[in-house]
Amino acid sequence: MALANLGNYGARSKTIEVPLQQEQVLEVVCDDLPTNPTELTDIFRTENVGLAYYRMLAIEYYEQDKIEQSISVAQAGLASASNSPTTTPREKLPLLTLIATLHMRLARKETDNESQRQKYLEEATQFINEADRIHNQYEPTFVVKGNLYLLLKKIDDAARSFNMVLEKRPNCIPALLGRAKIQYHLKNYKAALKTYQTALRYSRGKFASVEIRLGIAQCFAQLKMYNEAKAALKRCIDMGSVPNATALIMLAIIELNESKKTEEGIIHQENSLRQGLLHMQQAHTTNKRHPAVLNMMANHFFLTRDFEKTMTSAARALNRASNNATKAEASYQIARAHHQMQEFDDAYKFYSQALELNPDHLLAQFGMGQMQLKRGENNAAIEIFEKLHKSEPECVEIMKVLGSLYGVSGKKEKSLGLFSKLLENTNDDPLLAMEIAEMYEEKDIANSLKYYEQSLALLDEIPKDDLLAMERVKEIKPELLNNIAVAHQMLGNFTDAEHYYGLAIQESETSKEEEKNLKLTMTYNLARLYEERLEIEKATAIYKKIIEDYPSYVDAYLRMGAIEMSLGKSDEAMEWYKEVFDTDPINAKAWIMIGQAQATTSEKLCKRSFEKVLRDCEKNDLYTHVALGNYHAAAAREYKTEKQKDQRKESYKLAVNFYSQALRRDPLNVYAANGLAITILETGHVEEARDLFNQVREAAVNNSSVWVNLAHAYVELKQYKQAIVMYENASKKFFNNKDANVLLCLARTQYILSKSEKDPEIMYQALKNTEKALHIAPWDKTTHHNLALVQQSFAQQISDLPQDQRTSSNMRRALSCLECGQRTFRMLISVEEHTLYDRKITEHRERYGETLRVQLERKLQEQIQFEEEKERKLNIARKKRDEERAKMAQIEEEKIRLQQLENERMEEARRRLMEKVREDNMMMATQQIEDEDFDEEKKAKKRSRKRKEREDEENEEGRGEDTEEGSKRKEKKQYRSKRIIEDSDEDEDM
Repeated sequence: MALANLGNYGARSKTIEVPLQQEQVLEVVCDDLPTNPTELTDIFRTENVGLAYYRMLAIEYYEQDKIEQSISVAQAGLASASNSPTTTPREKLPLLTLIATLHMRLARKETDNESQRQKYLEEATQFINEADRIHNQYEPTFVVKGNLYLLLKKIDDAARSFNMVLEKRPNCIPALLGRAKIQYHLKNYKAALKTYQTALRYSRGKFASVEIRLGIAQCFAQLKMYNEAKAALKRCIDMGSVPNATALIMLAIIELNESKKTEEGIIHQENSLRQGLLHMQQAHTTNKRHPAVLNMMANHFFLTRDFEKTMTSAARALNRASNNATKAEASYQIARAHHQMQEFDDAYKFYSQALELNPDHLLAQFGMGQMQLKRGENNAAIEIFEKLHKSEPECVEIMKVLGSLYGVSGKKEKSLGLFSKLLENTNDDPLLAMEIAEMYEEKDIANSLKYYEQSLALLDEIPKDDLLAMERVKEIKPELLNNIAVAHQMLGNFTDAEHYYGLAIQESETSKEEEKNLKLTMTYNLARLYEERLEIEKATAIYKKIIEDYPSYVDAYLRMGAIEMSLGKSDEAMEWYKEVFDTDPINAKAWIMIGQAQATTSEKLCKRSFEKVLRDCEKNDLYTHVALGNYHAAAAREYKTEKQKDQRKESYKLAVNFYSQALRRDPLNVYAANGLAITILETGHVEEARDLFNQVREAAVNNSSVWVNLAHAYVELKQYKQAIVMYENASKKFFNNKDANVLLCLARTQYILSKSEKDPEIMYQALKNTEKALHIAPWDKTTHHNLALVQQSFAQQISDLPQDQRTSSNMRRALSCLECGQRTFRMLISVEEHTLYDRKITEHRERYGETLRVQLERKLQEQIQFEEEKERKLNIARKKRDEERAKMAQIEEEKIRLQQLENERMEEARRRLMEKVREDNMMMATQQIEDEDFDEEKKAKKRSRKRKEREDEENEEGRGEDTEEGSKRKEKKQYRSKRIIEDSDEDEDM
């Protein structure tokens, strides 16, 4: 929205010649405008200068980016017009539209303070409305109004304003530009391009041609017509005496993007890169403060890994930018620099700032997703990358990251879906193939093996001269070979598994020192393979070698003990297990395996080993809980006589306890659930056993019963608020708030809490939830009864509130609820069928409701009177406060007026003094010139007399005259000398 669009005032001249009274002219030097324009506007006002000159001066100030002074000049012009009896209202229109535009410019620049921005827009609206009141068909007003609507994001209203102008004058350039901007905003780039071209044709190369050509270039770029866009930008650059920085940086961006396209060839890429860098440097030379240029410079410094300069340049762009999109880009550049420097907290801060300024900044979203991964917030990272994938469904990097995140989070199906889609487009990424293989490990080991082998083949195809890639291969390959070997082993391909284990161990020989543990794992896996192939000697040899080299490797001892157990040598096995205690005396696995070995000889000893696991090693070990449950259940079955009844009961109780603890730790543990159900069945609780079996069948993470039962537990514990939260979550998550039983449980808990805390708002929530339940099951008379009870209780609580805590509207609502409840009670009393509620209690409730209704009606009248009296007092206080404010405002206005008068008086005195000084100086200068002329004339006469006297003396001496004549001449000479002396005296007096 250029100010040049407001009229015919063209390029800035050196001076503005302002005609004054008495045929005088004031020349205002545009390059030396005063900081405070009051001096000029005072002269304008005194000399009754026309409003056009106020407007010229205001635009000059604007061109020098002095918007506040420009507004001051325009306002002075309006004030002068208001005080002038000869100025018509329509003459003020250009100034009104100008000052509105200036306020809109301030609003556009104000991006940090939203309230200040709104204030500027409101002031602009006021001036536009004033212009409309003067002349509602003034064309520039429609243009300015359209631009105001654009700032307010009222696109339809803006389009309507521009169209009204163009219907009357199709060649109005500002209206055409406004229409083009709207079309561009709506992503109708073809129409926007056509409109810009129409504006350019009408402009004839003189009016706003640079702005028009920039718009044309942007449209071409959006339409992927990059050659045409570059031509338009080059024309912009060539038009001005000074290159346009915006055009240069846009041209640089297009050329740098072209340098990334490999299909054009390496020569074209190099030329595009060279030209892009050149134009970027030219843009920076032209305008070192241009935010877009600074952002591009920051990006260039980032690519050259000069992160300090990246942050410096981006910080300058952030400070100078006037729109959120540019600020967001600057914040992103700073964030990525911190990211590369591994300053993750600062990176997170600036990524967040970028997204606050521009939530659609895709690269900032990507960076924020990476930061969430660093912070361990996988769910938050998944949300971000899902949003990115929705915006960029074909982006390979996003799909890879999201697929990996799904895999880590256990969402295997989603992960496989993404990776499969990736494989449709690319099959040369070994890491991608490894990711897919890992996804298939749990459900399809054959498919997993296929992708592992595909990844290995891709690694083998990497050129040997690519040193960086080969370093990465050395890191990946040993683990990959090990995974292939494990897959073959799981599929029963023992020969292939042995082959790949050997390759993996061989590759790990060249691994870094910190990766030597990988070789140990592979060696152990090979021993397990031999053990599975029943090649016990080979397996034993490897285990013993591992124990010799790595005495703290526990699994080798455990496997040696397991081999002994498989041979029936429990004592030897326990000796191997006990070897573990030299390095880890509370190793849970070793104690469990000792317990298993002891179970073959002594159940009491195995019990002690399992109890030690829970007591000293791992209190949450599921296997141990189930094992102890089995032990106590088996012991209970041994107590068969009547005398052993108490012992049997106690053993069953212990079994139930251990099974229950296991289920609390793992609700899906089939062994614990089965043992618990059997124990309950053996104790005669058939229905409970059935319920438990159903729970086992339905047990899962998304089991709604778990949520509801937990809420029941909270109620029993009188932790009503936690119970309400659980009920609400269960109702929303699993039943979409359409399960009557859950809603009634929720309402009951809210009812109890409301009674406890005497809070009618909670009671009202109970009422609403009961209504929802009744809507779902309208035939249930018990729900009708519950609703009537809650309605009556709500009315009672409202009635019991103090006057200052209740309102008449609440009391009316309570009275309405009470009347509904009374009707329901009367209906329930007359029901003849069998019901679950007590009719006598219902009758009592109905009678009590009538008494409560009378009380409510009386208290309602009292409440109305109380509120009216309160409102009356508030009005009196408010009126008094307003009067005091008005009085203070009047006093303040008077002070301001007196101060203004004093300022004007001092300014007038200063002006008169300056005029007097100027007049005195002129008089002195004139007198000095006259004196100098007079002195020069006197001196010339003196020189003439002297010259004549000398000539006379010479003539006298030449002729030889007598003494008398000589005497006369002497007297004459003396007389003349006396005249000269007298003349000299006169000169001194003068």
